[in-house]
Amino acid sequence: MLCVHELFHSIQGEGPFSGRPAVFLRLSGCVKPYCSFCDTSEALEKGKEFSEEKVLDEILSYKTSLVVITGGEPFLQWQTGLQDLESSLMDQGLEVQYESSGRAGIPENVQGKVVLSPKPGQWPSPEISKRAFALKPLMEEDPEPVLTAIQETGFPPEKIWLMALGASREEQLQRMPLLWETCRKHGYHFCPRLHILVHDRKKGV
Repeated sequence: MLCVHELFHSIQGEGPFSGRPAVFLRLSGCVKPYCSFCDTSEALEKGKEFSEEKVLDEILSYKTSLVVITGGEPFLQWQTGLQDLESSLMDQGLEVQYESSGRAGIPENVQGKVVLSPKPGQWPSPEISKRAFALKPLMEEDPEPVLTAIQETGFPPEKIWLMALGASREEQLQRMPLLWETCRKHGYHFCPRLHILVHDRKKGV
């Protein structure tokens, strides 16, 4: 069984898969202490239980090639249904991308592409980070802490999508000029958060 907060069809708004239509599966549950700036706090603990077969049928009904599995922290449910769901999705020829903070680890046998979004002050170990397909960290008003943390991971610039902290359109636009210059200077991908720019604080889009 999987504890699900929501499942919907949209467009990936962040990172290396940005702009692609996708089915989003948001699993419930996260790792304490919770982030004070969390923009999906409703998914931290609540959710409804569904069988892996039910979730699979719902995903397949959208006829989309990319499935984004996020949270909360999705890998908390790796042993209770997520691993089986991943296998079923890949058997159907679908591409699986995970959004993870890394705080619950990254399973060694994961087959989907893990886009690691470490939170300020809560970066996972290099041993966990190296299993990720790409790094998508948040930059606060002072870029130095995140730049130092990136360097410690050893990730090459072409595997890094840097984005601005902020859950509203206003916050994103305000912080984009510094983000732009930081990415230009260090060779990182500039990562706008498209869903926020288009929909502001609206959920489920």
